[in-house]
Amino acid sequence: MSPAEGRPQGELRPGDLVRLSCTSMAHRGLGVSRLQGRVVFLFAAAPGEEVTARVTKVRRHYAFADTVEVHRASPERVEPPCPYFGRCGGCQLQHLSYGAQLEAKRSVLLEALAGAGLGRLPEPELAPAADPWRYRWRGEFHLGPAAGSLGFTARAGYQVVPIEDCLIHQRALTAELGRLGEAAGQLRPRPQTLLLTLGQGGEQLLVQARPRPEAGQALVSAAQAAGAGLQLTDESTQLSYRGRQFRVFPEAFVQVNQGTLAALYEPVVEWLRPELPGESVIDAYGGLGVLSLRLAEEGARVTVIESNPVSARLCRLHADMHGFPELEVVCAPVEEELPRQGPARAVVLDPPRAGLAPQVSGWLGLAGPPTLAYLSCEVSALARDLRTLCRLGPYRLERLRLVDMFPQTYHFETVCLLRRS
Repeated sequence: MSPAEGRPQGELRPGDLVRLSCTSMAHRGLGVSRLQGRVVFLFAAAPGEEVTARVTKVRRHYAFADTVEVHRASPERVEPPCPYFGRCGGCQLQHLSYGAQLEAKRSVLLEALAGAGLGRLPEPELAPAADPWRYRWRGEFHLGPAAGSLGFTARAGYQVVPIEDCLIHQRALTAELGRLGEAAGQLRPRPQTLLLTLGQGGEQLLVQARPRPEAGQALVSAAQAAGAGLQLTDESTQLSYRGRQFRVFPEAFVQVNQGTLAALYEPVVEWLRPELPGESVIDAYGGLGVLSLRLAEEGARVTVIESNPVSARLCRLHADMHGFPELEVVCAPVEEELPRQGPARAVVLDPPRAGLAPQVSGWLGLAGPPTLAYLSCEVSALARDLRTLCRLGPYRLERLRLVDMFPQTYHFETVCLLRRS
């Protein structure tokens, strides 16, 4: 019996070693167990496993613990290939086979939506990643304490874990970490973070120094003088989708997994296609216009709402470049602009991680269009918004698609089709 199991109930403490059985997976890639009337969330455990874990945090009704020894392993357990797994905060699921990762995300999605009281749910369509490794074309790297080191924030704490490579980023990108880290370490004051975006078909790297973007030119010059490699720039680069080129600035949002972009966007086009020709469609949070142009290509009269002025200007540029001058771009917050728009056949929603502002979901419930397509990167925000739109509002959830754009992590994208009852 462990010391924790010999104490009165409620005296579980950080540092205790406890033997636990993992029964299921929860959000954020954590296994679920129970001890002393508490739920214990386990890092690096899998359903069906019996493990010894070290308690890290204790709250009144739940606790967190890290797996330190596996006594009965799941057949889905694999050896994490990354030497930083468990220390770096980037990945949570490398100990699971890719099939088990997909199933865990599917279960989390269905449990979250069932908890929102949506009733009978459509079976999620699963869209695996094109490649569960080397999929990220953009990454944010922090300067570490050692001279010239770049890395990620630790899983436990705020210190930086220096890395030489990251297996979920494109190899061409991580190959530049050495010379960029050395160059950044020479700047005064030193930048805290480098935002790196791989563009031009993998031949160019867009570099932004944070919090002082104006230091980017000096950083690029110093890194290029240090040795050969990719072409570096602090201005802009180019990504492509379905043969169209899109200009990208550091301030503009882009999907980090370009290989799975079609799995995210094309279902929206397919689901809405019968309603698009000649109809008004609003693309809220439209970004660079990648999806907006696809909707316009199908004959829709598209209005893009985008609050980021850089992204809005680029969206206008892309519409003109690719022959859609009639596409309208409005630079304004969605919660302010959406109620001002005239009647639309459909609204496409792709909000940031926080989900819809209450003004947006409330207006849609009262005066929204016949059809909504909702793309979400955070399942808890999605469940909250669908509760407002479907359980409390007039919409019903018709289609559901899980797009795994972030293998090895707990994150995933969801695409929903909602129709007004």
